[in-house]
Amino acid sequence: MRRFPSRASSAVICLLALALFVLSCTREKERVLEEGKAPGFTLTDLQGTKVSLSGFRGKVVLLEFWATWCPPCRESIPELNRLYDKYRDKGLTVIGISMDKGGDVSSTVGSFMKEQGVVYPVLIDDGKVSALYGVTSIPAMFIVDKEGKMVKKFVGFIPGLAENLSREIEALL
Repeated sequence: MRRFPSRASSAVICLLALALFVLSCTREKERVLEEGKAPGFTLTDLQGTKVSLSGFRGKVVLLEFWATWCPPCRESIPELNRLYDKYRDKGLTVIGISMDKGGDVSSTVGSFMKEQGVVYPVLIDDGKVSALYGVTSIPAMFIVDKEGKMVKKFVGFIPGLAENLSREIEALL
């Protein structure tokens, strides 16, 4: 004879599954990083020029790891465009780091940038840089201060992201 779980057991199992689902589906997480130097890197932009993080010493840098296929990443573009426009003359650099792979990535990302109106520079990840920064979910944003120290990490997208980032950026400029 086959035994079926009791109603109480089924309810507990459903509640646990629901709790795990809710915890794994957060749209935004924020974590203050330990003070320390941001990992250095050199990547290629869409024109094939090598760009190093060290070249931005003296500026506040907002790094965003993203991909063309990521819906929350698309939502962050207008927010990052606003930040870049508002603060670039005051010493902020926004750098997108595309995690797209395959084929002609530069062409794919370039077309996407044009279509979406991305105004800040974008580099192509080699897979090593995202690993250095511990990126496991995108969009992931890192704020690096003028001395090259990593100050904050934001993962995910929520409306009003620009306002949250503005407070952090203004304190560093």
